[in-house]
Amino acid sequence: MAYIISERSFEKSLTDADLEDMMARTAPCLEDYGARWIRSYLSNTRQRMICAFEAPDAESVRTALRVSGMAFERVWQGDELGPERD
Repeated sequence: MAYIISERSFEKSLTDADLEDMMARTAPCLEDYGARWIRSYLSNTRQRMICAFEAPDAESVRTALRVSGMAFERVWQGDELGPERD
């Protein structure tokens, strides 16, 4: 599985209800395309979001997001970096 990042921007600040709706619409599509959401980072303004996934490839995440109606700026494959864990 590859480590995939998506970048998104929003015109209006997201509400908690917006976030719940996004997760409910996206989760089944991610599963259909073999992707798994790991975590998301939401800016303090709630107008930018970065999400991390595990998936076969970036196109799987792009397709899942498109099918679920979620707009995105970029989706790309990368490597996870960080301190080593025991």
